[in-house]
Amino acid sequence: MAEDKGKRDSIGMSMKGGQTNNGFVQNEDILETDPEPGSPEDGPQHNAVDIFGPAGPEWKDVRPYAGMPKEVLFRFSRQARYRVPREVLFWLTVASVLVLIAATIAIIAVSPKCLDWWQAGPMYRIYPRSFKDSDKDGNGDLKGIQDKLDYITTLNIKTVWITSFYKSSLKDFRHGIEDFREIDPIFGTMKNFENLVAAIHDKGLKLIIDFIPNHTSDKHAWFQWSRNRTGKYTDYYIWRDCTRENGKTIPPNNWLSVYGNSSWHFDEVTTSAK
Repeated sequence: MAEDKGKRDSIGMSMKGGQTNNGFVQNEDILETDPEPGSPEDGPQHNAVDIFGPAGPEWKDVRPYAGMPKEVLFRFSRQARYRVPREVLFWLTVASVLVLIAATIAIIAVSPKCLDWWQAGPMYRIYPRSFKDSDKDGNGDLKGIQDKLDYITTLNIKTVWITSFYKSSLKDFRHGIEDFREIDPIFGTMKNFENLVAAIHDKGLKLIIDFIPNHTSDKHAWFQWSRNRTGKYTDYYIWRDCTRENGKTIPPNNWLSVYGNSSWHFDEVTTSAK
């Protein structure tokens, strides 16, 4: 019987008007009274807590809690202890971003270029003898290169590289230079070279020419002076004494050239190997 009475009391309480909490715990000591039949209080009652109005509980005494409604959240977010740190962090973030941008621009401005002109654009290498022949003598020449500069620029070429055109013999792919200050006659004259350089620069191009000071002809003045042990030119080339047996020259050592034969050559004048 006691259990049945408890169930009836629980059902009776659930049938009475409910109350809306809105996040605040109301006074549980308020006694519920049955309204008179037909009175305005008869029916479901909704007691809403106005967190902004003076009638509600004092919101300042409420601490933040999980799941609080936005009205309560707005109340706390307007307080100085929450608003000031938030604004300070915001402006610190903005200032940090601006400083990083300024530092990046400054580093880029003062840093050297990643690529120099000889790395940034394509080059066009020219072997003059097989290029355009302007005077119809069977050999390409400097004037022929100048005549083709318009064509070269249409290829988006940035640099022209011309291989050896110095006065030399036909040995060692024309690397046996006899004079680095003279143009080989089959390619033209010094005036032709000066005109070519001016024309290349007028087109906005760069010029590279071969210069191989460690490889000369035995007719070059440096070699002649070195052979005769003249001043500083003595050490321009490597000389070593060698021996001869049965009419054969014995090299100082077994060094080989890139062609597979001995890198030493016997000189009849100095009777030593070079």
